Amino acid sequence: MEKDINIFISHPTPYNRFQKGFLALIDLELRKHGLNPTNLGKNNWSFISPLQPIKEIMDTCVAAIVIGLERHHSFIGYDKEFSKSSKELIHKYSSSPWIQIEAGMAYQAGLPILILKEDKVYGEGILDPQISNSFVFEFNLKKLQRKISPELEEIICSWVNHFKPSINGNIHK
Repeated sequence: MEKDINIFISHPTPYNRFQKGFLALIDLELRKHGLNPTNLGKNNWSFISPLQPIKEIMDTCVAAIVIGLERHHSFIGYDKEFSKSSKELIHKYSSSPWIQIEAGMAYQAGLPILILKEDKVYGEGILDPQISNSFVFEFNLKKLQRKISPELEEIICSWVNHFKPSINGNIHK
């Protein structure tokens, strides 16, 4: 029997039913492909060296998935305030900064990365489709509560087919 393959999954801690429902669907979809989504969690966090446990977990993974879900909502804000290029931002939704850190660590580890971004989340850093060297799939969280869309299923399948054949029975990197 084929053993599950660890992949690192980076996302903010879900705080509402829509985020929890979507992450449950993603978990099911990944497991259909024999993947075991894993992340830091609350049991192995270290306030002394917070990046070390992430690195140790990533060392057991063959790929990473980064999911930009809303964590913070600013009703009004300014980008480059008091400059000639100042821009007013109204209703800016941001994700957790940890997904940026974990995406960078996955990139440095050479892991194939799949990036999913809730459509209302501001596209910056790894979530910016203009500067990311990976495809950024945008989705509407509330529309993906009962079932993953065929487009997302196809993207996940394509991503898995990109790295799974090269494993050749070797579970760890």
